Amino acid sequence: MKKSEIFNAPTHCLKTGKLNNRRWLLKSSMLLLMVFCNVSIMFGQSTNKEIIGKITDSSGFGIPGVNISLKATTIGTVSDIDGNYSISANPENVIVYSFIGYTTQEILVGDQTTINVVLDVDALSVDEVVVIGYGIQKKALNTGSISSVKGEELQNTPASRADQAIQGRTAGVSVLSNSGSPGAGTNIRIRGVNSNGNSNPLFIVDGMKTGDINNIDPGDIESFDVLKDAASAAIYGTEGANGVIIITTKSGKTGEAKISYDFQYGLQSSRSDLELMNASEYQQWMQESGAGTVTQNGNDTDWLDEVFEVAPMQKHHLSYSAGTEKSTYMVSGSYYSQNGIVGDDKAKYERITARVNAKSSLKEWLEVGNNFSFSHSKQKYIGEDDEYRSVVNNALLIDPLTPVTYDGTPANVQSLLDGGNTILKNNNGRYFGLAQYVTGETANPLAMLQTYHNTITQDKVLGMAYATVKPIKGLSFTTRIGLDLTYQTQHSWAPTYYFSSESQNSATSVDDEINKWYTWLWENFATYNKKVGDHDFTLLAGYSAEENQEPNYTMHSGPLIAEGDQYAYQEHTTSNEFDRTGGGYVNHTMTSYFGRLSYNYLNRYMMELSLRRDAADAFPTTDKSAVFSAASVGWIVSEEDFFDIKGIDYLKLRGSWGQNGSRANLPGNEDREFWVFSGIQYPGTDDVYQPGAEIDKLTNPNLKWETTEQLDLGLDLRSLNGKLSFTMDYYNKKTKDLIFVKQGPLSVGNEFPFANAGTVTNKGFDFELGYRNNDREFKYSINLNLSTQDNEVTKQAGSPIAGDNLRGYDLTWFEKGYPIWYFKGYKTNGIDKTTGAPIVVDVNKDGEISAADQTYIGDPHADFLYGATFNAQYKGFDFNLFIQGSEGNDVFMGWFRSDRPFSNKPKFMYDNRWTPTNTNASRPAADNTSDYVYRSDLMVSDGSYMRIKQIQLGYTLPKSTTQKAGIDRARVFVSLDDFFTFTDYEGLDPEAGSSEVTRQGVDRGIYPISGKVIFGLSVNF
Repeated sequence: MKKSEIFNAPTHCLKTGKLNNRRWLLKSSMLLLMVFCNVSIMFGQSTNKEIIGKITDSSGFGIPGVNISLKATTIGTVSDIDGNYSISANPENVIVYSFIGYTTQEILVGDQTTINVVLDVDALSVDEVVVIGYGIQKKALNTGSISSVKGEELQNTPASRADQAIQGRTAGVSVLSNSGSPGAGTNIRIRGVNSNGNSNPLFIVDGMKTGDINNIDPGDIESFDVLKDAASAAIYGTEGANGVIIITTKSGKTGEAKISYDFQYGLQSSRSDLELMNASEYQQWMQESGAGTVTQNGNDTDWLDEVFEVAPMQKHHLSYSAGTEKSTYMVSGSYYSQNGIVGDDKAKYERITARVNAKSSLKEWLEVGNNFSFSHSKQKYIGEDDEYRSVVNNALLIDPLTPVTYDGTPANVQSLLDGGNTILKNNNGRYFGLAQYVTGETANPLAMLQTYHNTITQDKVLGMAYATVKPIKGLSFTTRIGLDLTYQTQHSWAPTYYFSSESQNSATSVDDEINKWYTWLWENFATYNKKVGDHDFTLLAGYSAEENQEPNYTMHSGPLIAEGDQYAYQEHTTSNEFDRTGGGYVNHTMTSYFGRLSYNYLNRYMMELSLRRDAADAFPTTDKSAVFSAASVGWIVSEEDFFDIKGIDYLKLRGSWGQNGSRANLPGNEDREFWVFSGIQYPGTDDVYQPGAEIDKLTNPNLKWETTEQLDLGLDLRSLNGKLSFTMDYYNKKTKDLIFVKQGPLSVGNEFPFANAGTVTNKGFDFELGYRNNDREFKYSINLNLSTQDNEVTKQAGSPIAGDNLRGYDLTWFEKGYPIWYFKGYKTNGIDKTTGAPIVVDVNKDGEISAADQTYIGDPHADFLYGATFNAQYKGFDFNLFIQGSEGNDVFMGWFRSDRPFSNKPKFMYDNRWTPTNTNASRPAADNTSDYVYRSDLMVSDGSYMRIKQIQLGYTLPKSTTQKAGIDRARVFVSLDDFFTFTDYEGLDPEAGSSEVTRQGVDRGIYPISGKVIFGLSVNF
């Protein structure tokens, strides 16, 4: 007979052998239970023999409360307080030993009379917990959908940002880089794009909310816990609609002090195989397209080869931790530096971090602690994500007949110099080549790099201090105050230059922007745990208050007294005529009440209810508060008496429903009238203008919160003695009352306020599968994750809403029945074999092709996201393979300039073009200007890809060698990161990200993600 866990001793008791008060109090009841079970056995099995033994863990300590049963019978018992047991059985019986958190064992009795058993900790161990809102919970008893990524998985990643490090490591989480440039941010989506605006999740770092985690070195992270379903995130109310990522940083451990040092050095390069038309192909294309005559001049510049270069990167991380039974602490510091494969040190990112985590048990009833970090970063950046003036975009467009630099000073350059224009030189004093055929903003990309002098400097303090009081058994009260303080300055100056009549700058200038983001958070919550027989209750109740302030200031002046970084300051200008100042101020407050009830019966049936009320000043005065609720249930089927499926150790079913909110896309004050008095006049009856006033913009007192409602059904399974693990979830998530700027007739004569104008639905499945085998000297593990997602706008107020505007036309749209921000353009049906022109589909069936025929041509959202890891160890060697990818997403190649006929094109357009001798072509005849080409699905490419994120080989030196040097452990490794990408995408990089939410999947000449060769060393003392 299977019995649920009757006695669950705390982990520290199992490890030390010490008995706490609860164990002594229950010992008598345990003995009575044993007597009852053994009396039953004596009467039921008089011919059996007595089997005795002891059940211990891997450390040799007895495990109390282990379920011991005769397989296929109702006979059973439990181990006593020291792990001893006795049961009556015959030689043919199989004894089953099971205990939550440990792998189940089955042993044939045979001729044995004493059977001692050592239970191994299961993959879903009694010690394994997940971090939930305002607490932790055993993973076995959790009823929500939570995925975890442990810090050791991130230890050797070269990612500069913590959010980049989790890409592909957990199902249902999409991490899309805004760019491959050093220091670039990411867009994280948990189970799809929820909103037309900000859809990034809420970050909680050691209990403190923050909007960005770029200040955290991955080496400081103990774990990521991703709260994916509404029930898990509902405790965060109005900030949990996009999911929650909880980061726990490392802390000190009791015992001997430890020092760890990690070093990485790498070389980066472009791994793209995109080719542009060479000089002869360019000449032929322009002739066929009718653009004009191109004359060969002996130049044939491969601009992509010229722009991309090998760039270095390095990382150092040092930590020191120690602790006693009363106090523990950990201090760490890191330095990270990465140059860009485009721009080198003009696109460089540097960061220094420092962290102090400490906690101390001042009394048995009082614990205090803090987790604080400081970071200083400097990011130099160049123009990108711009079809007009970015470096990569210009490398794609400029003609191959333009030289990189000139030999001497040609006549055209001398003429421009004589006219007072500034022609830029390289470091060797040679003039950069000027575009010979391409006109407009397109310029020599290497010369353009000389014009960028842009730096963002940021200092950030993030942390929290807390005190926890435990006045009585089962009750704890925590108060904590957190701080997120960021100072950022953005400094840039523009030199004089001349590239063309449309791309020049005749006067120097300097710009500065100063920002401060300041958030304080004060939280108070009490947790009470009570067990009544087989019933276990945990109640949480709390209150929080927070305030956010964001002042910013802008300054512009010029001309400078001289060109150079040392002169680029506001006071070093020669005139006040062009001085401009500006700025703004944002201040938001919110108060919240929250509660949660967790219940489990026999550690077999679980239920959780949560409720949160938020009141935020960003919403109208009449409706500043909202209540968000959630419920979840779980059932450990494998603990039932009837469950007897061979090979399955653990099976849990769970389901949840809940609501979360979002206030991320609202500036506030939409219900208030702001009047403008200056510059307003109207004619009076005497034809004399009178002073007047008008409302700055219309108001909306009925604005509601964005609300996400989600249903989740899940299954957790462990089998083969804990070697195999499997998790599956189905989710259906609907976000309603999306916040847009209201649309209306222009005759209103004023700006419209924000309004609720749509609903987006995401649904799909998450799968996670793992297998580990540590039984032999060759140890290995395999982990796979896959998520599906179906995104659709299911409600739209008013007419469709335009998103990204590309070269004067609206490319992405928010429209009912389609994915959010889908691509809209002309749909084609092959190439006319007679003319070589694209055959455009007459969508509205009116007999003619017009702008009204533009329709759905692509979806930037993936249908599938997946990741896979394979880790192996043999003796001192280890091998790690990490794969990540997406399937089903489209990318719109938006870097083409149909308004500049002489701009260059990719080689695939030349090779696959229609000609009179190649009428079965996949690409149309040479054409530089047609909207039916450049605003159609011919510009949409399959963005699916599989990227080998990491291939790493490491070697740990023998202890016999390292201990002589006083080193506990030393490991060296070499790694290829982001080095191989398999894709049909025809551009530079299928990860066409952007910082703008409306232009995801639009490639304007993206800065590609670099491939890296990394050498590393890890040393522990």
